[in-house]
Amino acid sequence: MGIFGHSSGGSAQDQVDLDHLTDRITKLEAAVASLQGQVAVLTSGAVAAGGAVPYAGNPATVTNGVLPAGGEWLGEVRRLKESGKLIEAIKVYREHTGLGLKESKDAVEGMV
Repeated sequence: MGIFGHSSGGSAQDQVDLDHLTDRITKLEAAVASLQGQVAVLTSGAVAAGGAVPYAGNPATVTNGVLPAGGEWLGEVRRLKESGKLIEAIKVYREHTGLGLKESKDAVEGMV
C-alpha cells in the first residue's frame, strides 16, 4: 500500500501528486531564501537569529539559520551598487550568502 492508500504500483495520479508536492517544496525553499536575504539586508548583514533552515537549493551552505556577518564584503557590495556595477555587487553578495540569483538581486537592489 502506497502513501496515498493505493497499491505501490505507482499510478499516474500518484506521480501528479508527487510532482505537485515537489513544486510546492521548491517554491517554499525559494521563499525562505528570499526572506533570509531580506533579513540580511534589514540587519545590514548582521547575524540573524533563527532556526536551522538551509539556504534553498544549496545544501552545502547549511548554517543552522545564521547568516554571514557583515564586514568588508558588505561595504564592497554597497560601493559596487552605488558606482552602478549592480551585476558585480550581486555576484559578491551571492558569493558571501549562498543565496540564489533572484534573492541576491532583490537584496542588493533593496539596500540603502
